[in-house]
Amino acid sequence: MKKRFHWTRGPADASGEVQRELDAHLELRAREFEAQGMDPASARREAMKAFGDRAVIERELQAARRGTIRHRQRMERFGALFQDLRVAFRGLLRSPGFAIAALLTLGLGIGATSAVFSVVRSVLLRPLPYPEADRLVQLWTDHRASGRAAPEWFAPPEFLEYQANNHSFAAMAAYGGWGPNLTGEGEPQALNGSAVTWQFFRVLGVGPVLGRDFTEADDRSEAEPVVLLSDGLWRSRFGADRGIVGRPIQLNGQSWTVLGVMPEGFRPPVAAEIWRPFRRPANAGCGWGCVTWQAIGRMKPGVTFEQARLDLDRIAAGIAEEHAQSNQNVGAWPIPLHEQITGPSRKPLLAMGGAVLFVLLIGCVNLASLLLLRGSARARELSVRAAIGAGRGRLVRQLLTESAVIAGLGGAIGLILGWWGSRILSGLVPPGVRSVQSIHVDGMAVLFTAGVSLLAGLLFGVLPSLQSARTDLMGALRSSGKEAHRHAQRMRSGLVAIELAVAVLLLVGAGLLGRSFLALTRTDLGYRSDGVAMATVVFPAARYDSVTKAVLAIEATLERLHNTPGIVTAEAVDQPPLAGGGDQDIDAVPVGEPLPPGRTYFPVWYRTATPGYLAAMGMRLVEGRQFTSEDRLGAPPVVIVNQEAARRMWSGKSPIGRILATAGERATVIGVVANARPDGPMQPEKAEMFLPLAQFATRGVTFVVESGQGTGAAIAGLRGALAEVDPLVPLAGVTTMEEQAAEVVALPRVYALLLGIFALAALGLALIGVYGVMAYSVAQRQREIGVRVALGAGPGAIRGLVLGRGVRLVGIGLVCGLGGAALVTRLIQSLLFGVPPLDPLTFAGVSAVLGGMALLACWIPARRATRVDPVVVLREE
Repeated sequence: MKKRFHWTRGPADASGEVQRELDAHLELRAREFEAQGMDPASARREAMKAFGDRAVIERELQAARRGTIRHRQRMERFGALFQDLRVAFRGLLRSPGFAIAALLTLGLGIGATSAVFSVVRSVLLRPLPYPEADRLVQLWTDHRASGRAAPEWFAPPEFLEYQANNHSFAAMAAYGGWGPNLTGEGEPQALNGSAVTWQFFRVLGVGPVLGRDFTEADDRSEAEPVVLLSDGLWRSRFGADRGIVGRPIQLNGQSWTVLGVMPEGFRPPVAAEIWRPFRRPANAGCGWGCVTWQAIGRMKPGVTFEQARLDLDRIAAGIAEEHAQSNQNVGAWPIPLHEQITGPSRKPLLAMGGAVLFVLLIGCVNLASLLLLRGSARARELSVRAAIGAGRGRLVRQLLTESAVIAGLGGAIGLILGWWGSRILSGLVPPGVRSVQSIHVDGMAVLFTAGVSLLAGLLFGVLPSLQSARTDLMGALRSSGKEAHRHAQRMRSGLVAIELAVAVLLLVGAGLLGRSFLALTRTDLGYRSDGVAMATVVFPAARYDSVTKAVLAIEATLERLHNTPGIVTAEAVDQPPLAGGGDQDIDAVPVGEPLPPGRTYFPVWYRTATPGYLAAMGMRLVEGRQFTSEDRLGAPPVVIVNQEAARRMWSGKSPIGRILATAGERATVIGVVANARPDGPMQPEKAEMFLPLAQFATRGVTFVVESGQGTGAAIAGLRGALAEVDPLVPLAGVTTMEEQAAEVVALPRVYALLLGIFALAALGLALIGVYGVMAYSVAQRQREIGVRVALGAGPGAIRGLVLGRGVRLVGIGLVCGLGGAALVTRLIQSLLFGVPPLDPLTFAGVSAVLGGMALLACWIPARRATRVDPVVVLREE
């Protein structure tokens, strides 16, 4: 009840009371002086003199009284809040079914939202783990004018031109791949390394915690070989020995001195566990047009990204003018490093975030519906409280407090579920992003969860509270609140229509992603993706001083594999399909063929392979012949192209017997294979060519082995054969084609699965809402139904009466949802493969499934309505 009595009402009353109190005190002192024989006027003056400065005392007393008033008001507010909380908790304990349903619904919604927010914040919102990371830029060359849509790496002398002539970057650094074999201490181990220019760690703003960083002297060709170790490698291989600094280790059969150890938790832009300087001149073995370096830069303070881009364009124009043969139509393509690393994950994560917010919205709508129903059931209680003095504001405050308690408890459950869910969802992020950004629940995620809980409390609590507090006192007492029931029923119907519309949105999105995933799995890759084991081997230059010796070692390993019982096939290729990030492209010119205007070459992706590789991988020969053992070093160079390369360079004419010039070499085309998708089903077909390994030798290959006894036996056979050839060379990247193929479609599969789970949750909540509305409607209309039955209405008419309302409700939700889906699905168009965003089959299927299930939810209350006994109902009324 409202408190009717206060000691004081405000500052004006306080001032009056202080003045009256001071007057009374002066009057008492004056009477004391009069009793001593003074006349009234003298006694009054003496009392004023003895009292002191009245104005000062009055201000002090007023300040003390105001403080007392504020303290009492605070205590009253805290007391009222404590009373509201106590009533709210007692109410939840009295209704355990409602409490459990409300807390689980809200906890799941907030938990899913918190988990997705943790991942989105970690990937998209949190800065990269480097000092002043917003100044870091990934640098590429731009070949779009020559027909290449993707950014390209740098040629070493090209990078040095940008490094020397720019005015916008405090530092630039280049890096490339390096895969050394660590030997000499324990089992041989293939390491994932990187070769860098000496400024690399200075650009990132990170230095070693042990030892020192690279210097310019370390990057010269005559410098001693030195390396830096990652913290993980230092601990796992060297036992965290601080004395490792300055000691030599054996890499690829050479001695390298350890300069230092990088900090724990250091996450480079490209995952590596060991680094070395390039230690070579810019033109050593790779000059203009030979793109082998990636690059990053740190902009100077105060320089904007646009200014840096214009500066790079100026340098690119100068290089194109000076080196027209290699750099004609080649520009610069800078990308902020954060965008470069996290960009591919942006749209999928935002789509997941939108989906989970929709689920939270549906959960809040369902809770609002539950609270409306509960408020209707409590109409008589609220009317009694109003009758004994509780104002509408007091009732609203009590109901909002109950909503806040539910929101707080649901938020606590959601925080626990969000912590658990974020660990699962982090697996959805591409490995390249996870290697740089740590994904976890931090303080901001906790604040976000608290904010979502508060917002959810307002969202599902305000309208029901206002509706429930709008109570007709006499009507509620006479009729148990039927008018309030009607208001609540209309509001619940509107909320359920919203639930249905949102469920349609999620179901359409999940259906599109699901059909897209099925299209991915059914796409013909052009090569086999089962039953094949793969492992990478690098024969180091220190012990194989010529690539010919490396090729002999590869052939010796294959020969032993062919003689191993159970091995069906064994071949080698320098770059297998689905390897990820290892594409090799080269400029090819069809000799004697006219080139299109503005084009001087065709970019072609190439692979070197052993003679039986194409057949082992199931790649179909369209024309000509395969490689044979006769295609060796010293024999006429030969090449096999795919259909796309033949189409681009020979315009539909047979390429067999024609000459293809690449990097100063000329080779005769001896065969054409069908197009394949080496980068996965989501990537387009591209021009490819295959070269015989014996003629275009390399030290690093991937062995492709098939065994009749399974992939485990295939890898074991490869280990044994390699140990016989060179026991110091380890295997790296052991995997299977099934694993590689599954990895390529892993993210689309998980995104489709997650959105499907969200959609099913939304569907379940929406159906519960439909059922609740219809069941409540039947319960409130029992008198009307009883009268209709008494007047002769049959079961069919009663079912039609109830189902008619349900059909209207479902129809409104479907129409609104399909209209919204037609607009929203365009936002996920980039995530789809082989399915249009307005796919009629998906829209029709969702309409049929949701409509049918919703009508089933209406059918149960309708069937129950036909069993109403008019005699019983009218007697109760």
